[in-house]
Amino acid sequence: MNPHFFYNALNTIQSFIFLDDKKNATSYLSKFSKLTRMILEMSEKEKVSLNEEITALTLYFEIEKVRFNNDFTFQLNVDQQIDKDLISIPSMIVQPYVENAVKHGLLHKKNEKSLIVSFEKKDSNLQITIDDNGIGRQRSAELNYIKNEKHNSFSTQANQQRLELLNKGRNGNMAVQFIDKMDQNGNPIGTTVILSIPI
Repeated sequence: MNPHFFYNALNTIQSFIFLDDKKNATSYLSKFSKLTRMILEMSEKEKVSLNEEITALTLYFEIEKVRFNNDFTFQLNVDQQIDKDLISIPSMIVQPYVENAVKHGLLHKKNEKSLIVSFEKKDSNLQITIDDNGIGRQRSAELNYIKNEKHNSFSTQANQQRLELLNKGRNGNMAVQFIDKMDQNGNPIGTTVILSIPI
């Protein structure tokens, strides 16, 4: 979980307090504390149920939605043939890709921001699709370079290294695929990440 997320969440709570908006401050703080506790608990486990991962993602999205002044919609779609309590996946495996979509794809986008996370069973794999309508990876990299010439995508490298470590000694490998979406004129219209996990 990116430290900036915690910083931004605490700033949002602080702004509600300054505005004497007790209802929103209490609701937001409750979600933030639940998510923080879940992250701490999940970080101690090698695997978690898909249900736990989805609950954590939902809390994360609800917190980020406030940050975007509700100009942000999200969907979590789960195939009906999937039993969320029986399927286990590596702890916090989806979160970094979702957070990258929000931080790099949607944060700098004007107007409506949308993120859809889908869970489907494909043969003996769980396929997780993270689809955003953001500014695209190339434009995001350009903005990061302007902001900080020494910027290096640590989270992307860390995610890849984690997948490599998790794949050691396994019969079926986890894999990730990135798709840069373009309109008819070749302009970026978002990114799709497909994560495949043997189950």
